[in-house]
Amino acid sequence: MKELENFEEKLILKRAEEGEREAFAEIYDFYVVKIFRFVYLKTSSKETAEDLTSETFLKYWKYIKEKGEAEEEKIKNSKISSFIYKIARNLIIDYYRKKNFATVEISEEEKEAIIDQKQDILAELTRKQEIEELRKALGQLKDDYQEILILRHVEDLSITEIAEITGKKKGAIRVQLYRAMKMLEKVMKG
Repeated sequence: MKELENFEEKLILKRAEEGEREAFAEIYDFYVVKIFRFVYLKTSSKETAEDLTSETFLKYWKYIKEKGEAEEEKIKNSKISSFIYKIARNLIIDYYRKKNFATVEISEEEKEAIIDQKQDILAELTRKQEIEELRKALGQLKDDYQEILILRHVEDLSITEIAEITGKKKGAIRVQLYRAMKMLEKVMKG
């Protein structure tokens, strides 16, 4: 199942809100690998990705347990995946604000660990050299472009979900995605 169905999401969320740990475990099991991969691609550190992924799910659990009426409407109107990705994104932003340092190169073994052959953008690149060129090219793009390309082509999220995660309008996401793809093409050719 590519993504939890909206109705199924609402049932699981309702069970989690009522304190059912098994419902939260279902959410965790379904999204933990995706969130880890997203964080890892943004931080290039396995340890940091593990920490931020754990913190993402802790914040999500705390949020659904302690939310008020205003927050309840926010959760009901968005998908679980969008909400969790938004938490992870905000934690990554906070992480870089606190650390304020350059990205670190990742080893060949770590690169192999995060490459999922099912992903559209990486499935087309079969040779390691092409993957390395893509990784380097992504590193040359501004953070917003990197993020939107990862969310769309690695995480395979919809424009609507990306808009929810980033807090931008769908039209702006489409434009930014187009510009990011054009810039990536330019960097790859140059």
